[in-house]
Amino acid sequence: MQLFVLIFMIALALTMWGRSRFLKVYGQEAQNTISSRITGAELAEKILRHRGIEGVSIVRGRGILEDFYYPDKRQITLAAQHFSGSTFTALAMASQQAGKAIQHFEGHRPLLWRTSVIYWTVYLSLPLFIVGLFTLALGMTKTVFPLVLLAWSIIAVWNIMTVPTELDAGARAKKHLEELRVFKNLDERVGVERVMGAACTAYIYGLSVIGSWAARHFLPGMSRQDGAD
Repeated sequence: MQLFVLIFMIALALTMWGRSRFLKVYGQEAQNTISSRITGAELAEKILRHRGIEGVSIVRGRGILEDFYYPDKRQITLAAQHFSGSTFTALAMASQQAGKAIQHFEGHRPLLWRTSVIYWTVYLSLPLFIVGLFTLALGMTKTVFPLVLLAWSIIAVWNIMTVPTELDAGARAKKHLEELRVFKNLDERVGVERVMGAACTAYIYGLSVIGSWAARHFLPGMSRQDGAD
């Protein structure tokens, strides 16, 4: 039991650090706008065209995973504020997803592993949380509950292990951003790249992603500050 709790606490600490880091950087750069006024959707399309990629659609995201690349659909979805926005955050999230489309085009198989683990992280976090509460309420702390902790920890750790794939997507996108000369000054480049780096850990904490989605859809006036993976 103690070992399971230790693994869970380490995984929880890492996931909370990753999510809080993303939200902090996102908040710092959300008000900064690129001088060219290019939108996230336009930039993503420009990056793909520069790489010679055709047949990838770019649409507004509406589900839990608003900023995401779907390899099976060959589709980039972007949150509304990232699709039509010209902020550093909009351009960063769009570039990150374009980087994943490049990975797919170039046959980078770890992309598929990363995509799968994000699904597992986001969609299993809430059921595991609910099951954990029930097992605690029923006093099953020595039987089922440790298994719930272990399952959640394995998903979180596997997610963390696939973060290098996210970093690789960002690196591929940055190469094209440099060649396209998107940025007019160093502030624009540093701001966008900061968000791209932080976005690598955006989907580690699945409960936070689900909570943010619920807040956006059911609590009017909530700030829309989530995206990535």
